[in-house]
Amino acid sequence: MTAETKPAKRPTSFDVAKRAGVSRATVSHVLNGQGSRFPEETRAKVLKAAEELNYQPSPAGRALVTGRSDILVILVPNTTFGSNLQDLVDNVTSHAAAHGLSVVVRFAGSNPGETLAAILHFRPVAVVDMGILGADEREVLHHSGAAVIPRIHTPEDPTHDINHVIGRTMAKALLRNGPRQLAYAALLDERLDPFGPGRYEGMKAGARAEGLPEPERLEIPLELGRASAALAAVKAKDSPLAVGCYNDDVALAVVAAGRALGLRIPDDLSVVGVDATAIGQLVSPRLTTIRIHNAPLMERIAADLAALGRAEAPAPQPASLPEVTVLTGETT
Repeated sequence: MTAETKPAKRPTSFDVAKRAGVSRATVSHVLNGQGSRFPEETRAKVLKAAEELNYQPSPAGRALVTGRSDILVILVPNTTFGSNLQDLVDNVTSHAAAHGLSVVVRFAGSNPGETLAAILHFRPVAVVDMGILGADEREVLHHSGAAVIPRIHTPEDPTHDINHVIGRTMAKALLRNGPRQLAYAALLDERLDPFGPGRYEGMKAGARAEGLPEPERLEIPLELGRASAALAAVKAKDSPLAVGCYNDDVALAVVAAGRALGLRIPDDLSVVGVDATAIGQLVSPRLTTIRIHNAPLMERIAADLAALGRAEAPAPQPASLPEVTVLTGETT
């Protein structure tokens, strides 16, 4: 007969307190970062006992004591986005894991109050805001004890917006070989579009700078027949058409629609996308696109994550715009 083996009992704060010769309250305070009022000898005993017993504090218990969990919420827009935002989320997740944090990715809804309530439900230690929260929502989170990162302040000037910069850059890339009829191609999607309006405004600013008419806005579905119909409605003039697109997916749809309409690329139709995706560089004609360099933003987020739990949080820094560059292909 085989004897049953009972699983090893998970050590508790009571076990740590007994080994260290202190109260459970002392153990709780020390292990939750609130042990500064105790002598160094007491803190050392608690930490040594916890290490010897391989004691891991319960996240739920810590949340009850401190009012916060070990959860980091990454708040992203509920929109179609490409590899840039995906890579940023992946990088934040890696840094969070290095600090022992669990990550929840939350898509923002159309109602700010409902989005805020959903975030507060997690009792997060911090929220990484990808450009969603307003000043009021940030203030509520601050009073709840959750840090909102990156800790930056952005000027009210709409031109100090990465999407505005992207739009201006697209216009410049499309016009580098001379004036053309400009258009902005948005993605026809049921989800929200927090990035498109700024890009369209940037393209309009680029057109004004060159003394050209305001670019027309068209909506492009990722389906050839309807994309061709949308493009044909704009390509009514004899002049060449230059289209700045929401992202590379839309740009590829515009290219396919142009070819279906018998347009020569880039002679009759020039196209610029955004995100510098791998697929855009594998097709023919190879896509001209905008690459966004998010390294400075990731460095700011990493520094703010490292500062969580410190007595004094770093002061907010002026927002620095990510660098954008044009990856020139064969569609311009």
